[in-house]
Amino acid sequence: MKKLICIVAVMLFLSSACYAYAGTIGDEPGTPGKWFKGDEPVQKDESKPPLVFVHGINSSSSTWFDRNDMAKQAVLNGYESAFIDLYPDQDMKKNGKLLAEKLKEIYDVFGRKLIVIGHSKGGVDTQSALVYHNAHPYVEKVITLGSPHYGTPLADLAYSKGGSWLAKILGQKSDALYSLQTGLMEAFRSETDKLETFPHKYVTYSGSEWGTFGGVLYLGGMYLKSFGTNDGAVTVSSTKLSYANNILTGKWNHNSIKNGTSMFPVFQHQLLANPANAENKQKENLTQEPVTTELNTDSYVQGGESEKDKTEAFYVEEGTNGLSIQWLNERQEAQPEIIAPNGDVLTNLKTSEASFPYEGAFSHHVQINKPVPGKWMIRSNSEKRTPYLLLVSFDSPLNEEIKAEAAKSGDASTHSSGLIKRLSKKVETFYFKDARKDHPFKTTASSDVQLKKEGAYSVTVHYTGLTASGTSAFNRTVIRTLYVDQHGNIHGDIPY
Repeated sequence: MKKLICIVAVMLFLSSACYAYAGTIGDEPGTPGKWFKGDEPVQKDESKPPLVFVHGINSSSSTWFDRNDMAKQAVLNGYESAFIDLYPDQDMKKNGKLLAEKLKEIYDVFGRKLIVIGHSKGGVDTQSALVYHNAHPYVEKVITLGSPHYGTPLADLAYSKGGSWLAKILGQKSDALYSLQTGLMEAFRSETDKLETFPHKYVTYSGSEWGTFGGVLYLGGMYLKSFGTNDGAVTVSSTKLSYANNILTGKWNHNSIKNGTSMFPVFQHQLLANPANAENKQKENLTQEPVTTELNTDSYVQGGESEKDKTEAFYVEEGTNGLSIQWLNERQEAQPEIIAPNGDVLTNLKTSEASFPYEGAFSHHVQINKPVPGKWMIRSNSEKRTPYLLLVSFDSPLNEEIKAEAAKSGDASTHSSGLIKRLSKKVETFYFKDARKDHPFKTTASSDVQLKKEGAYSVTVHYTGLTASGTSAFNRTVIRTLYVDQHGNIHGDIPY
């Protein structure tokens, strides 16, 4: 009887063990380079390939089993699995090298080819391991979930003049975030795609939801919406590769796309040895949906380090249908107040935690329908100098006309017979050689951006003007990152 009680106690202990200790090889989750096996399936089928799960930026292997049943789903469906920790703050080059070494180890343990499932930047790190560090022989297929294969404008924002201060003080600037700027990722794609010898290995999934007003991914989704459909962190177009099997865009956000219950049944058919029939049913297409190069002319961005009291002004033109105003700072209780042109003061802003790339900050935001045209102000009080970021999104018929006028404009000021009487621009160019060193911004009045040295350039264009009536001012901000490689080739699109 005592022996039976002991056996039952041991079984109960093992069944409640954290995945960090289930078949552990190495340390607990979070140590770069360490990996461990998931629980053994009750009915192990060695005809099924082992699954290797790779996390994204600012994350760890725990993302697959901490409030997520992806690890459990693998077990229930009879798959052996492994979970690996990479550097959460390093670029795809360093992570790719580390991952390639570990994929060889994992392959040797299981004795057969692997299927790698990468979330977010984990998908980019995986391709780096295969292409640049010879991990192809160990991998049968790569499934990417919301991976920014072409980068994300949110990384551009974090390295821009307006968005840089807050990202820096929060400690979010890193080699990982730096590498995800759109210009740098275009350079990565131009080199990597030419070297990719097994393009048929890649399968992509993307999400099209970023939640409701005030949700955790609202900040990213609102900023990205003018770049196209997105999941709150990455646009759908960025998640696809021209040579991949771009299977499905579903109603997931950047977090839920890695959830086991919702995603494992979706990609399970891709784990089969011959999924051709299923592919023919679910495949969207095999061509790249173009990554948008149009100007995102529905936003106004300002940011920096404020004094104790900080006031920012912006203009709302006549005919604007709605506004979304977000003020980001470090303090949850430091809510700003908004003063409308007619003197009304708004203080009931909703506050929530900010997400990528401003984890650790708080977003104070409000939506306003049919706003009064004129000069608006937002005022924030703080007990000390503090970084901030103001993002205003305009739902206005003027957005498309600004885009059209700016696209054909070579001069600093133009005139239009449509909705715009005058359109002017100021260009600010910011050069930086690496992820953490800041260099002075250079302001120019011309349309020429000087791109002479190898490295990244954050280009911010401030558009101001008057509507056709001559009585209503407007302002917009467009931000892009360009990259000049060692051969002098420019990657990315100049934002005007």
